[in-house]
Amino acid sequence: MKTKLKIYSLLLAATLFAAGGCKKLLQEQPRTFFAPTFFTTVDGLQGGVDGIYSSFRGQWATQIWTQLFNSGTDESMRGGAADVQWWFTYNNPTIKSNTNDYAGFWNTLFIDINTANGVLQYGATANIPAATKTQLLAQAKFLRGFCYFYLVTTFGQVPLHTTFNTSASSADAPAPLADLYTQIIKDFTDAAADLPNTPAAGTGKPATKPTALYLLAKTYLWRGWSSVAQAGDFTSAYTTAKGIIDNAATYNLALLPFFGSNFKEGNEYSTEVLMVIDHTKDQKYGQNSAPGSGATNGSENKSNFFWRPNYPTVNANYPAGGGSSVCVRDIQNGRPFQRIRPNTKYVLEQAFANRANDSRYDGTFQTVWLSNSSQLSVKGSTGVTTPRGTLINGVDTAIWVADHVVSPAQRSTFKGIIFEPDDSAASANKYTASYFPSVRKFDDSTRADQNDYSDRPYILFRFSDVYLIAAEAAIKGGGTLQNAADLINVLRTRAANKGFGQTPAQYAAAVAAQQVTAGQMTIDFLLDERSRELFAEDCRWWDLSRTQTLVTRVQAWNSEAAAGVLSTNMLRPIPQSEIDLVTEGPKYPQNLGY
Repeated sequence: MKTKLKIYSLLLAATLFAAGGCKKLLQEQPRTFFAPTFFTTVDGLQGGVDGIYSSFRGQWATQIWTQLFNSGTDESMRGGAADVQWWFTYNNPTIKSNTNDYAGFWNTLFIDINTANGVLQYGATANIPAATKTQLLAQAKFLRGFCYFYLVTTFGQVPLHTTFNTSASSADAPAPLADLYTQIIKDFTDAAADLPNTPAAGTGKPATKPTALYLLAKTYLWRGWSSVAQAGDFTSAYTTAKGIIDNAATYNLALLPFFGSNFKEGNEYSTEVLMVIDHTKDQKYGQNSAPGSGATNGSENKSNFFWRPNYPTVNANYPAGGGSSVCVRDIQNGRPFQRIRPNTKYVLEQAFANRANDSRYDGTFQTVWLSNSSQLSVKGSTGVTTPRGTLINGVDTAIWVADHVVSPAQRSTFKGIIFEPDDSAASANKYTASYFPSVRKFDDSTRADQNDYSDRPYILFRFSDVYLIAAEAAIKGGGTLQNAADLINVLRTRAANKGFGQTPAQYAAAVAAQQVTAGQMTIDFLLDERSRELFAEDCRWWDLSRTQTLVTRVQAWNSEAAAGVLSTNMLRPIPQSEIDLVTEGPKYPQNLGY
């Protein structure tokens, strides 16, 4: 609401972008108030743009946010230490205090919108070099479109403001959905016209022309599915996304040959990455707690913790009690927050069923933990003794989260502990809310302490999603079903590459087995393919909301959320704290069902 849409941002940080060549590290200047004159200088315009980029750190890859936007889907379920459990089950999400879980996201994006409005409103007449001005205004247009894109796709109708707000107000109202989509499309279109094709050297991965086109295509896709769809939306989505693919060389974009390479430490700025949110351990710039302190801060990247099982509690005699831990907590294996876990029924039986020919299961999940009897275990030293033998540190597998029910013969010759996807009451070693495959995409082995957050850049958008957007648009009539199959087969051919140890003949066989046909192109297939490619990359709830499949897919696959999910959950609630601030004029409406 306008009461929150003030002219301040809690922190300005020079990050990600500078018109004449910026730095990945941040040069912060705390401010609590932006006067209009601030936006008439290069420093002011740059500070406004950079402050918006910096604010994204407080959302993506943070603890509550990650759970809010991954919970209650077909992909994921509650971990043993989940926080906002009502969003995993849809049990009592209508309680007013629970709606405030989304207040931070709402407030951050509206503050950012007001900052972008200041840059655009006053920067247009600023007496600064024309080329610098063009780039700063293009960034502001992109960022305003970015914020409204996420607000509309999360909450539906929200207030629309395109001028700089210099005073608080206690009245506001949601804008028509059609007007909101029109503004988002305009902002991305205008931004794409002026943004550079590729980032300037040394700037990391801020928004560029293909980033704006990527979100433009996705906006057309969202509007095409919506109640305010316009004829040609799916065609526009298809042609815009396909245009990025056809001009990939111009934009220095390309799929990496091996799926798992996308998440290898150091590849965050690869040719497959469209945009990142940068992080640093430097407390001067990064809004972080001291490394090694065990303290926490709301803007730190903790994505390497959330999907991790409680592996240090697996003892030598498991499932019986007693014995030492077969694998202690260390830097390599990470801090086991167990906030969220893969819905392994969906993962193993549907999304990643073809594990023999598709590398994306192995590229997404860690399923093996090597023996280590201390954080500094020497490879080859003696580890813990289980009923089946003594483990050798760094050599023997201490924990194996198998993807199938293990035979008695396999179990008897395996010295470590095995978990298996067996829901029968007789299984003592079945997956639990604390023991499950761990998502490996966010691992960070460079941390100084086992409990430290990650300073890896958070990958926000990948080039592979452009193929999926184009394929979805084609399925919906923006292209042909054969177009969709051709696009998806590009990703599936890449996924057939299993990496080290695969012979050319084995690769050729896997490629053949991976190919799909036009007749297989349905939205359900497309959603499974999105899981295979983008699992845990913080987009699943939005995917199910956009395609209006949230209820059917949750009921089909997610046993803990099936009874509670409703069609109204395809929007998240307006934070009650924001509704309460509207005290003049008509009462601000809550979304249906909350």
